[in-house]
Amino acid sequence: MPEPGKPETLRLHQANERTMLAWVRTGISLMAFGFAIARFGLFLRQIAAVGRAVAPATSAMGSGYVGVLLVVFGVGTSLVATLRYATVRRAIERGDLGPPSATLVYVLGGMAATMGLVMAVLLVRSLAE
Repeated sequence: MPEPGKPETLRLHQANERTMLAWVRTGISLMAFGFAIARFGLFLRQIAAVGRAVAPATSAMGSGYVGVLLVVFGVGTSLVATLRYATVRRAIERGDLGPPSATLVYVLGGMAATMGLVMAVLLVRSLAE
């Protein structure tokens, strides 16, 4: 069992913090990307309105939904990262040095793959119009 204040314990806490910060950066990136996608869809609709062109409703609605889903996914990633950080921190303090659960990685990976499929379907639909 590592003792508090020992170099080994400090290294474990620092590694846990670096991991948490990497997850938070990922969450912020997802939120920014989602915001950009949603705003770009709005921009395209405004350009179409100024040019008196008819903007296809499906592609405009798709970008808004995908943008919002990415923002929500980013917020969820940041929240779950914070919870995982706290869980691992408590485990380090108890001396329970086993590997953390991989559930978070599987869930977020599955959600990312699902979001990729949704975006691919929306792109194919917009190309078919």
